[in-house]
Amino acid sequence: MRLLDDVNVHVLDFGNSIPATVTINEDGSFSIFLNARLSYEQRMQAYLHEMQHIQKDDFFTHNTVEEKELHNTY
Repeated sequence: MRLLDDVNVHVLDFGNSIPATVTINEDGSFSIFLNARLSYEQRMQAYLHEMQHIQKDDFFTHNTVEEKELHNTY
């Protein structure tokens, strides 16, 4: 399980495109980017979705993005 200290959260305006995305940083920490145009509840849901990717070690599997999203239920 990842510590919250290993996760940085940023709220940015992505326009009307994606709700959120997550990246792994050079130091092994993660950055979650949430769309500022979402409501608070939508941002929380998007945050939990991205945290699932981190907790399931999706960055270290060979699954496609589609497979990762299929198994991510949030």
